[in-house]
Amino acid sequence: MDDVSQPVTIAYRPVPLHAAVLTGLPTLTTDASADVGAAREPLASHRYLADAFLATAAARPDQAAIEMGDRRYGFADLASAAMAVARRLHQQPLFQQGDCVGLLLENGPEYIAAFYGVLLAGGVATPLPPNVESARLEKIRRNCHLTLFLSDPKTVKKRREFDPAACDTIDLASPGDGEIPRVLRDPVRSPAMILFTSGSSGDPKGVMLSDANLLANSASIIEYLSIAHDERALALLPFYHAYGASVMQTHLLAGATLLIDGSLTFPETVITALAERKATSFAGVPEAYHALLQYAPLGEHPLPDLRYLTVAGGRLDPDTAVRIASQIAPAKFFVMYGQSEASARLAYLPPNELQQRSSSIGRAIPGVELAVLASDGTPAPVGVLGELCARGPNIMLGYWDSPQESTAVLADGWLHTGDLAIIDEQGYFYIKGRKNDLVKIQGHRTHPREIEEAITACAPSWRVIVTPYQRGDTMRLAMFVAPGPGETVTVDDVRKLCLRELPRPKNPSYIEILQEIPLNGALKTDRAGLAEQALAADSFAAAKRAA
Repeated sequence: MDDVSQPVTIAYRPVPLHAAVLTGLPTLTTDASADVGAAREPLASHRYLADAFLATAAARPDQAAIEMGDRRYGFADLASAAMAVARRLHQQPLFQQGDCVGLLLENGPEYIAAFYGVLLAGGVATPLPPNVESARLEKIRRNCHLTLFLSDPKTVKKRREFDPAACDTIDLASPGDGEIPRVLRDPVRSPAMILFTSGSSGDPKGVMLSDANLLANSASIIEYLSIAHDERALALLPFYHAYGASVMQTHLLAGATLLIDGSLTFPETVITALAERKATSFAGVPEAYHALLQYAPLGEHPLPDLRYLTVAGGRLDPDTAVRIASQIAPAKFFVMYGQSEASARLAYLPPNELQQRSSSIGRAIPGVELAVLASDGTPAPVGVLGELCARGPNIMLGYWDSPQESTAVLADGWLHTGDLAIIDEQGYFYIKGRKNDLVKIQGHRTHPREIEEAITACAPSWRVIVTPYQRGDTMRLAMFVAPGPGETVTVDDVRKLCLRELPRPKNPSYIEILQEIPLNGALKTDRAGLAEQALAADSFAAAKRAA
């Protein structure tokens, strides 16, 4: 096994504390003796997520847990590195069990060692993007009382919050001696991980997930995707986001191999990685698949080892989903739905149902109950709009330090997702938009998604995003259009189509043509940024007209 190119730094704010380097790791051999049933056994027999990981590592010590280029890292070595982190945390006077520990790491063996090391030490893993904005990091640090961070020298050097000169070094290949103190965390009622998302106000909102939450969701995903020990998953989604975290956890707990190669910024490298690394699966958000179709392109090159692709983290339009499924056959395409508040996953559409129900998110995953509830909390009739609600062992404990918001979202024993949905006679669910996205334009209640769907029905090759913005006392709609490859589309073209297809109140006040739709840090459409962009441009135009 090769040395890690970027060592792990364990730092406290405002001065970095430790640096940890993986060195001297042995060459791997692959053991293919276990099957998927055996891989799931640790999840049923352990109360703590980290213990399940250690059990998998003990069962498959020399199998590659992660491959990056020509470097391969085995389960046993990563488990040993995680134990080194745990022991070193317990040596720090700043650390006590139950403390939140920040992770500022990209995907790689360092992240895995740090994540499970924090859990083994009894801490609460709090992953964040390494390039998180300083103001956001400070809000989260104060909110969670963060004193310790795990990062790498490159990130620490870049960030003004840390002093690289104060770093110490830990050899992760030498886990040290002595027992790691018993974890005191309640695996059902206490958080093991906090995932931060943006609330309606834009302030960070910490989703508290317990060991039981994460184990339950991992078991369900392993079951319906049939993840086996011989899986080779191309893992490009950030581990510090819910979708990427679930990819990491499920494959490691199943004894499978994570491949880190290629970049979503350069779609052609993803197709190359799928082929050359003999990847059996890939998980992506809708924007990633649009890029793969447009720039790679997906389906033109044979991928004989591919078993399935999955999509979540936003809505993929039905025509594109069907197109992808046909282009990768006989591999399968899973349309999935979830939220950070559900440890990631709530529903999936069986691939054999995609052609018939291309606009559906499917049914609940194993162990989860879904329902469409009316405003009075009773089940909505078939075909009648209501709020999609969920309950099961994967549902979060609540939001960190936000008891009122937690009570509202977890009312009456259900997770209220905030998504508007209907259910059909066969029990399949269909998302119709976000509850908070309903806006009143000129006295008419309007949802951006229905406008997007109306326009893309007439122009299937366009990517259309509609977002509300407020100028003065007036709520307005902005429409952003990214034309298909080789197409030339003008604002006037879009405006004429809107006038023809939409009622007058639903016509956008602002229209802009984009080369591509921008993404936020979670790799989702940056609707908030687009709304700000529309407001700024519209306000400037209004001021210019007034002058």
